Parts: sequence; C-alpha cells; structure tokens
Amino acid sequence: MSELRSLTSLYHATCRIGLSDDLDELLLTVLTTAKELVGFDHCALMLYEQDTGELRVRKVLGYGDRQDDVLKLSVARGKGVSGWAAEHREAVRVGNVAEDPRYVAGLKEAQSNLAVPLMIANQVAGVLNVESEQLDAFTEEHEKLLTVLGSQAALAILAGRTRDRLQQRIDQLNALYRISQLASGQDDLDTTLQAILGVTEELVPEGHVAVLLIDEASRTLSVRASRGYSDGVDQLQIPLGQGVTGRCAEDGEVVLTDDVTELDDYIEGVPGALSEIALPLKVDGRVIGVLNAETGTRGAYSEDHVRPLTVVAQQAAVVIRSAQLNDEMRQLAVTDPLTGLHNRRYFVERLNDEVRRAQRYGERIALMLVDCDRLKAINDAHGHLSGDRALQALADVMKITLRETDVLARLGGDEFAALLVGADAERADDVSERLRRTVKSLRLVSEDGGEIEMTVSAGIAIFPEAGGDVKTLMREADTAMYGAKHNGRNQAVTRDGSAAARPDDELSPVELDSPEDWPSRRSGDH
Repeated sequence: MSELRSLTSLYHATCRIGLSDDLDELLLTVLTTAKELVGFDHCALMLYEQDTGELRVRKVLGYGDRQDDVLKLSVARGKGVSGWAAEHREAVRVGNVAEDPRYVAGLKEAQSNLAVPLMIANQVAGVLNVESEQLDAFTEEHEKLLTVLGSQAALAILAGRTRDRLQQRIDQLNALYRISQLASGQDDLDTTLQAILGVTEELVPEGHVAVLLIDEASRTLSVRASRGYSDGVDQLQIPLGQGVTGRCAEDGEVVLTDDVTELDDYIEGVPGALSEIALPLKVDGRVIGVLNAETGTRGAYSEDHVRPLTVVAQQAAVVIRSAQLNDEMRQLAVTDPLTGLHNRRYFVERLNDEVRRAQRYGERIALMLVDCDRLKAINDAHGHLSGDRALQALADVMKITLRETDVLARLGGDEFAALLVGADAERADDVSERLRRTVKSLRLVSEDGGEIEMTVSAGIAIFPEAGGDVKTLMREADTAMYGAKHNGRNQAVTRDGSAAARPDDELSPVELDSPEDWPSRRSGDH
C-alpha cells in the first residue's frame, strides 16, 4: 500500500473511531483498518482488564474455524509477545516466532508476529496482535502505522470505558433508589420480586434474570421469579452446593462463569446459555437466596457487572426479606393457627365475593357448614390436647377431600365451613358423604392412650335455590346443619329450595361476627 493510501485510510479510520459510541463497532473498525494497512492473515484485538491484570481477546479477524477458541484466550500482562508489548509499552516485531523465546505457541501456522500496544499518555488500553503465515511479514512502516492507529483506538476505548463507568454508576444509583422505594411499600412478595427483576434487567440488558429463594426445610433453591427462563424452571429444586446458583447459595460468594458448558455440575435454566453470574442475597449475614443472570454470549459478564449487581443484591435481599415478613403477617391475619385453614374473617370476605360473582354470571355455589360431633365429650374424656388433635384431623380430611379451588375455613370452636364454587346439590352431597365416611373411619390415639372416635354433622345450602343473598344462604346452611345434629348426628342435610333468590341490587356484604347475622350457638354438648 502506498504511503498516501495508508495515510488516507488511517485518517478515515480515525474519524470513524472518534464518532463511535459502541465498543464492538469501534473494535471492528480498528481491525478492518489494521487489515487495510498491514494485510495480515490473522489478528486478535486484546483489551487490558485492570481488575484481573490480563489481556483478553475481544475481537478477531482471520483464524478460520478456530475463531471461537481464540475468543476464549486471555494472557497475563508480561506473558507472550502481546503481554511483553503491554508490559513494556512498546511494539514488538518478530520475523521468525520460532527464534523468539517470548512467543507462546498458539496458531501453528504462524511464522511472524507483530504486537502493538493500544496506548495513550502511557496508559495501555489493549494490544493488537497480528500474525502471518510468512516469515518477516511485518515492516517498520507497518509498526508505525499500527502505532498511530493504536493511539487513536486507545483514546476512544479509554474514553468509552470512562463514559460507561459513569453511566453504570448512574444506573446503579437509579437501581438502588428504585429498589429502596420497594422497601417502603406494602407489595406482596411476587410483585416485589418482579420489580427487582425489572431493575436487574437494566443492569444486564443481554441477560435472562431470576431470583431463587432457599427453602430452609429441604435446603434447596427454587426459582420464585424469572424472565426469559425455560418453561417449568419454577419446578426445579436445586440442592445447595450444586450448580452455579447452588454453590453461590452455599458459599455466600459471587460465582461468575464465562462458559457453563465447561462445568460438570451446570443445571440448565436458559437454553443455550454460556455465561452466568450468581450473587448471594444476604440478610444479617444469612443467605436467603440468589440473584442470577444468564446469557448466550460467552464471557458476557465481568467485574463491571459484579460491582453494581452486588450492591443491588444487598439492597434487594433486605427488600425481599421485608416482603416475606409482610406476606407471613398477611397470612397469619387470615389463618387459623390450630388447623392452618383460613379463619372466619377471610371466609366471610370470600363468601361475599363469590356470591356477588355467582349472581352476576348465573352460577351455583354450595355453602357447607361442618360441626365436629361431641367435641366437648372428647375434651372431657381425653383432655383438650386430644380435642385439638381431633380438630386438626378434621381439617386434614377436609383438605384432601375437597378441591384446591374450594375455600376451607375454621369459623371457631368446633365449626368449620367449605365454599364449593360451581357446585350443585348433587356434587355437594357427594362431597359431604365422602367427608363423613372418611372422618368416621379415623382412629386417633388420645393423649392418655385411648382411642378417639369422630363423626361430623354437615349442613349444605345451594345458591341461588336456597338463598339469593349471603345472609339467607348462611341461615339455611346453619339450619340444615342443626337439622343433621338433631336427627342423630353423623350425617349431612341439604337445603336447595326453601328460599327464593333476591335481585342483584339487593345483595349486600355481611359480617359473620354480627350476632344478628350468625345464629347463636347453644351451650353444651354438640
């Protein structure tokens, strides 16, 4: 190439480099210009990573089908021809690599080598490592041209890195602010986790992100929220110590992997993933979960990602734990502590909601009230702990007898309730009979070693046939239950037509705690 053409090419490249805001685009411009100036067979552009003290290959031209392998390479500063050039801040021309002890064999066809540091004001940004399959392929002119190109490239790379660090700091502060705002809210855990993932995605825009939480009972991790992961990933149970996330959770340390295919214990979360970063979520020194990101790009994550994500993970852990505690408090507020069923308050709210919905869409509801027969006699004969065990056993039977969509509750004392959404009288009768038979077959051992025999009485009212509003429906179910008890117990009575439905505009919520709305119980043995 003539001197004029070389200078022209160098000038235009300098203009393009100065206008580029994208690092990949900038590096490609440097490589293509270097090829025009030197006419090499193979060239690797290596960037200097201050955190590790290594030169890492970021962009290549040539190398044929070995490009992927070359892109994995990194060398310590001072090692090899490229490392020597970076360490001594001067270009190195090797006419015959076989005669230079600094050369580290890589490309077997290589005969000559030129390594030029990308340097400005004595600060090294990287190295252009050019190789040829010919002896003495590079001249002093090539060295000078690439040195000029390298200084312009270094200026743009360092300026871009400074700009990126400032932008990362801005993004980090913005992320921290947004996560800290979550702490002052009262959102449930799922909503909080999705908000945290939204913030994390902005810090790792190429990644698929997830929050995994530890189940203390099983000592496993499970995905509680994710974006971009495989279907069914929320079913994974990852033992602590296994896989990237499992090791992160067990050791409480950041795990950064450039290529997961090289791991023996990798557990797939994202199809085709290569890079993965996992950060522990710690509260008061205890790991409660893992913030994880994966992407299909090899070597996508670096210390530039670790720093902001670590700070975000620290703040996110506090917010997640707060949301967990809020969820636990909300659950306690609507849960009966003895049986684990919903309490009266929750049941009343659902009953009002379901009746309004059924009225609107013309659907049926079966309200079933269940009473544990002779609970007082069990308490008197075997003690109150045995009575509590009987109530717990009844609750367990109701859980396995009814559907997950049915609403179960302990209203208080020996009284239970079930809301069978979409059920008619026939299905309600089948359910009550299955419940009755199962309870009667129970044989519980009391605290004093005796045997507890149990039966139940149930009353069923069908909406809208037995009552078109909540008050009437409750009254009819209660009347039916007392009919079952007065008829000898251990049976169910259904009322499905003794009250007429009322218009939708007459429906009104009811509080079961009001004495006039919930029939009073007579004292004594039920």
